[in-house]
Amino acid sequence: MKFLFPTLAGLFFISNVAWAETPIEPALEYSVFDDGALSCLLEPSKEVELSSEVTGVLEKVTVQRGDRVKKGQVLISLSSRVERAALETARAKVEFAKRKVKRNEVLYKKGLLSDHERDEMLTEQRLAELLARESYVRLKQRETKSPISGVVVERYLEPGELVDEEPFMKIVSLDPLHAEVVMRSEFYGQIDKGMVVTLYPEGALSQGYDGKVHLVDPLIDAASSTFAVRILLPNKGQALPAGLKCRVQFKPITE
Repeated sequence: MKFLFPTLAGLFFISNVAWAETPIEPALEYSVFDDGALSCLLEPSKEVELSSEVTGVLEKVTVQRGDRVKKGQVLISLSSRVERAALETARAKVEFAKRKVKRNEVLYKKGLLSDHERDEMLTEQRLAELLARESYVRLKQRETKSPISGVVVERYLEPGELVDEEPFMKIVSLDPLHAEVVMRSEFYGQIDKGMVVTLYPEGALSQGYDGKVHLVDPLIDAASSTFAVRILLPNKGQALPAGLKCRVQFKPITE
């Protein structure tokens, strides 16, 4: 037993020396460019559900589901007989006021018409013009135009049905498309807005499409330790449909 302690001490000394000579491996540095292709989903860049400014009976729908529309295109018209009649009446009042002012202009120049009387006629003309403009605005409210260029994906109402504050149509923009990628937190700081990426849509994996980073989420989700990156993909001619799964490959910036 008297030799046990020196033996243990020697073993402890040898193990310490071996541990000291073992090199410490540096912490792994993760690079977004070494992570391979990440999964994503192609989505519309804009999605709009349209509602009417006013309530009324739907008279005409100019588009169907699947139709392409341009910004400013009239999509629906509500029944507007009353508004059209009001506009015609207002315009008739404007013309009458103008004729009245013109007829009395000679009398005013001859001093047979007071300034007060002339001011009243000019004011009547101005009020008539304002009422005509208001009637025109009310008439145009019976039409709803598309705020974006895109594709009709839903149409909720048919002619004859009542249009109120509820949406009557949904339009999405497919040019450009958006693709959102969820990244691990260790990649944060390696991705910048404007960085070039290549997307490989499902079913066309041999063909890549160039896109750019549009948005880097400034917040990291604490629960999953991830953050989101949004990519903008030009889609001229709307060759790619939304809803396709895809892979995205980040490209390092070369000088």
